[in-house]
Amino acid sequence: MKILFVYPDYKVNLDPRDGRMLGVEEGGWYMEGVASLSAVLKQAGHEVSLYHLTSPAGREEFQGELRRQAPDLMGFVTMTREYPQVKEYVLWAKDAVESPVICGSYHPTTLPEEVIATEGVDMLCRGEGEAAMLELVGKMDVGEDYRDVESIWVRDGDAVRRNPVRPLIEDIDTLPLPDFGIFDFRKLLSTRINTGVVILSRGCPYSCTYCSNKRMRDIYPNKSRYSRFHSPEYSIEYLKKLLATYPSIEYLNFRDDILPWKGGWLERFTELYRREIGLPFICNYRANLVTPEIVRMLRDAGCYQMFFGVESGNDYIRNQVLNRHMSREKIEQAFDACREVGIKTVAYNMVGLPYEDKSRVLDTIKLNARIRADHSLSPVYYPYPDTPLFETAVREGWVPAVYDYREDRYVDQPTLPREQLYFARYYFRTFVRIYRGLERLPAPLRERLEWVVDKCFVSPRLPHQALVKAARGSEAARDGTKEFMRKRFPRLYLWVRDRVRGVRRG
Repeated sequence: MKILFVYPDYKVNLDPRDGRMLGVEEGGWYMEGVASLSAVLKQAGHEVSLYHLTSPAGREEFQGELRRQAPDLMGFVTMTREYPQVKEYVLWAKDAVESPVICGSYHPTTLPEEVIATEGVDMLCRGEGEAAMLELVGKMDVGEDYRDVESIWVRDGDAVRRNPVRPLIEDIDTLPLPDFGIFDFRKLLSTRINTGVVILSRGCPYSCTYCSNKRMRDIYPNKSRYSRFHSPEYSIEYLKKLLATYPSIEYLNFRDDILPWKGGWLERFTELYRREIGLPFICNYRANLVTPEIVRMLRDAGCYQMFFGVESGNDYIRNQVLNRHMSREKIEQAFDACREVGIKTVAYNMVGLPYEDKSRVLDTIKLNARIRADHSLSPVYYPYPDTPLFETAVREGWVPAVYDYREDRYVDQPTLPREQLYFARYYFRTFVRIYRGLERLPAPLRERLEWVVDKCFVSPRLPHQALVKAARGSEAARDGTKEFMRKRFPRLYLWVRDRVRGVRRG
């Protein structure tokens, strides 16, 4: 049987006030789920291909590609921000080929009723798809009734067969190695700079309110086994296949929420990695789990940069609103530990969280100054549906219960009006640098100047709109220069980046 995965991998941004197009963010991201599904289906003898849309396609172009592929089944990768594009492409697909359509990924898993009601959608898959898709495709291939396949919802005339979600695959080492080759490496943003994206685990064990993770975990009958990791040995074979598929890879980016640290996993993995892979890499970690021993192992294996979710420097917002349960002291200790061994750090933050005002954003700025992160990110919080924090914002009247997911949506709360919100977003790093500079001054002078800077930041009288307009132009020019360098002079870009980040080879 011939299966075509359609992967809309770009974001359309609309102004939530008037629906005006703000722009399109081109994609080019590897997706582990697609590569894993392809490997499972190909192992069973099916033919699998990928239509990877990193920018919008016109109707004629899209339909022409589908006619050329002539699949027996079309699987649409359906994420929340991209769901509006999927709805349009599904209608175009139905006019081009006579093949059933199934949607999978995050949005059908968390909001299945919305997706199954979409015109042109025949089926959806909730949760992990390997076993479900293998059974579904196998039955379709031999003409058997497939309406009762677990994890699959099926349109049956005017009714919908809502089959229960099957248990999680508890031993993910039983899966074949991903089919990395289904992706065209020339389209991937990471491989343009010789970086391979790596995912060695499934399922985050935490329940942050801004994330759909808990809702996704709760759909499974064996939800206690939600967080799973490949063994160190499987992980090394995974990396070897990735490097054999893309020989130009010189760096690795571990996208797991957390690399395992218990039961000797990290010791064994880093030992094998040093001996058999040896490439410099970056990874994510949770600050309250970091120890000096962990960062030393990672550094010795080749880690040159670690990413941490700080999210908010205000204790109430971070722990009560976001459910992070992480102390300031633990966050500071994690960044100190990385600095001591020479690993660069990146702090993830959000501005515009529910119940935030400028003074609470200032708490986040000051914590970022104190931890001395090498880079601080400060995007505006986007209220994803079917998350506890989204429901809080809806209940308070700060976000509509239904909206176009393409909207550049934010929490419209009286304590942080739009112009102040975007001022905080664009001047976040500027104020981090100011407070870091103040730390070098004698205590009496520092305290007086800090009071002045505090008053300046929280003042409602600042010309917020003019300042934001200037910062937007500056940021666009800077980002444009970086993207130009990545595309036109990647070797020079990497040479500069390696020196800034302290990348060690060998």
